[in-house]
Amino acid sequence: MSDLSRVAVVVVGYGGPALLERHTAQVAGALRPARIVVVDNHSTDANRAAVRALCEREGWTGVYPGTNTGFGAGCNLGAAAALAEGAEVVLFLNPDATIDTESAVRLMAAVEAEPLLLAAPTVLGPDGEVASAGLDLDLDTGTMRPWRRRTEQAPSAETLPWVTGACFAVTRELWERLAGFDERYFLYWEDVDLCARVRAFGGRVTVVDGATAVHSGGGTQRAEGSRAKSPAYYYFNIRNRALFARTWLSQERQRAWRRGAVGAAYEILMRGGRRQLLHPVRPLSAVLQGLRDGYRDRPVRVMESVRELRATTNPYIVQLVETLEHRDDTDVLLFGFARAIVGRYDVFHVHWPELLMSARTPLRRLARRLLITAFVTRLHLTRTPVVRTWHNLSRPDGLSRWDHRLLDALERRTRHVIRLTEQTAPPLAVPTSTIVHAHYRDWFERIEPAFEPAFEATPNPRRALYFGLIKPYKGVEHLLEAVADSPEADLDVRLVGSPTDPALEARVRAAVAADPRVSAELSYADDATLAAEIAAAALVVLPYKAMHNSGALLLALSLDTPVLAPDNEVNRRLSEEVGDGWIHLFEGTLTIEDLERALKTVAAHPPSGRPDLSAREWPESAALHAAAFRAALLP
Repeated sequence: MSDLSRVAVVVVGYGGPALLERHTAQVAGALRPARIVVVDNHSTDANRAAVRALCEREGWTGVYPGTNTGFGAGCNLGAAAALAEGAEVVLFLNPDATIDTESAVRLMAAVEAEPLLLAAPTVLGPDGEVASAGLDLDLDTGTMRPWRRRTEQAPSAETLPWVTGACFAVTRELWERLAGFDERYFLYWEDVDLCARVRAFGGRVTVVDGATAVHSGGGTQRAEGSRAKSPAYYYFNIRNRALFARTWLSQERQRAWRRGAVGAAYEILMRGGRRQLLHPVRPLSAVLQGLRDGYRDRPVRVMESVRELRATTNPYIVQLVETLEHRDDTDVLLFGFARAIVGRYDVFHVHWPELLMSARTPLRRLARRLLITAFVTRLHLTRTPVVRTWHNLSRPDGLSRWDHRLLDALERRTRHVIRLTEQTAPPLAVPTSTIVHAHYRDWFERIEPAFEPAFEATPNPRRALYFGLIKPYKGVEHLLEAVADSPEADLDVRLVGSPTDPALEARVRAAVAADPRVSAELSYADDATLAAEIAAAALVVLPYKAMHNSGALLLALSLDTPVLAPDNEVNRRLSEEVGDGWIHLFEGTLTIEDLERALKTVAAHPPSGRPDLSAREWPESAALHAAAFRAALLP
């Protein structure tokens, strides 16, 4: 018998753990000691927590992308984890499917004997009837027929043999040669495309004699007991049929498939039965969108809420826009009222929506509100989705009733939320992606060589630096109080940033005048100046009264400087992520003891190497953003 320890079973799930507990646990017991890798395509926080708990209990490898990546991308993530753990054969299996030991061994033996083989079992329904045993795709017409209806002759070159992605096995060699599924498909037809690439690489697709899997069918595409499919089923089957044609077929064949597109769409719709047409809006809308998008071969046009990229623009926004602009599936437009109201774009992506209403004078604020009212009306009339990155837990103070109504209207158009941590709980009941705040290392590499010595400067072991806007909620006054109340403390406290509150600015200036241990630069600091200030400090102190997401914290870590920050779950998890010694925590209000303890610890036990920020790369962040934008367009 083949050694199942060389096999990894990759299961991509969506929703709660019920299917995994019912089917995957059975497979894990039958195929022991094969690895089980579960990819949880995020649906809700509660489901994510339940799936995580199940994986930990069963000893399975869990992969938790921040968003619903789609089936193909989920398989790619799972296979990457499996191969990293040493698997030589990967068996892909739906969460609503099972396979027995003998069948798995047959698949494994087949692909090991023929490394460029993609091997599938005969897939049975729960009643024992054959659900799938291979299909042929007629490349002239786009129609399908089961292999069992073949004539005596082998299929011609005008036919593509393929097997369902519900269960199949490949070797490491073949999977790495294929580079996985094409993630453009998101759901459905990615298995047809994969089989086309197997053939293009000189491989073969087969159904292995004597191997069977049982697929309950519909467990991931419709409610139990219902024949009707989900709108996503209709949309992706129709849209991806055209995507496959664009990818693989000649212009002549594409025209033939296009002529048959409406008939094919009707056939796909009728798989859900006629009863669903009693409430036709959602299924018919999905069909029409699928027909439209199938032949719309252009990137998603995303309008960002920032008006222009200036020297003072948040580097997080600049890096996101620039990285998205390097992708071929996304076109980025910057905000302007003319473009927002009458321009052409698919998605509006907003970070801090209250900034859209801000202006220096009452007359300009009135004009802004009128323009935003027209903009929100346009979003509603054109059904343009909004994607919101949720930076703050609550709206800022000082907004008018009109402002609140405009923000409410934007939230009603929000179809997808991006959050920076799993601990953020946006109040909107819409799909949510977790896309962690990426680092600033690449950003600071742009600084001119003339400033490089600043990075190599030896930090002052007594210096604690606060940088950023000086706002009341950031607790700078607590830092000043702690220092003033301890005149014997041997400290060098430095403040760099623009005050936003006149009273707070006066308080900072008074502290600087009264205490030689405190110094300040109360103005905007450009990147080179900020890098030099951070390099000269032993510790960055962020004395916030409350902190949820902090770009300043990531910035300090990106420049390899330890940070003192409030103790909360977000910062504790970040501390575990980046490694020991980089984040020091204080509870409640910052005290002089907290500050002195952190400085002494950094001096006595400086962290080694650099903080681990490998999970915060910009290309991965941009890919997840692009997936969120596409998801917002789905029916």
